[in-house]
Amino acid sequence: AMNCELRQLVAAGCKVVQVEEPTLHFMARYSPDQKEFIDFLVEAFNREIEGLDGAEVWIHTCWGNPNMQKVFKDESYANSIDIYLNRLKGDVWTIEATENDFKELPLFAPHKNSLLKKVAVGVISHRTLQADFPDVIAERIRRCLKVIPAEKLILSTNCGVGRQGFNRHLAFYKTVGIA
Repeated sequence: AMNCELRQLVAAGCKVVQVEEPTLHFMARYSPDQKEFIDFLVEAFNREIEGLDGAEVWIHTCWGNPNMQKVFKDESYANSIDIYLNRLKGDVWTIEATENDFKELPLFAPHKNSLLKKVAVGVISHRTLQADFPDVIAERIRRCLKVIPAEKLILSTNCGVGRQGFNRHLAFYKTVGIA
């Protein structure tokens, strides 16, 4: 059903489609023994986005945004990096990075020269109520560039800032800090 809807969007001229994928990295992190179910989720995602030629497909992952509260302290993409980089179809993979001080970036080092997808790294927080300063964001970007080539790096927010009552003025000042 979703594939049909997404194909209609692309046929109508949509150039970018972002699909929420909140399950695979959670399963790989907290239930890695459920390999059959993880394989099923990979197949289901790939079927969902099949035939979206002409659109850039973004795979959105985050560790939750329940009213901007941090609910995990041991989150990691380590068990799912191969899934997202190699097994899932799509063009861009979004990851959270600021909440854990970019501790996951070294996972990308072995893939630096072979990335097939772009990686949208969250360089501003969606959980703090103060704008991220440009010099802080610039340092975060420099850290990203050590393991992700510039042509494969997209600068983004950690998750989204449009839900659950996030102040629109604050969202504006946070996002213009990226520029």
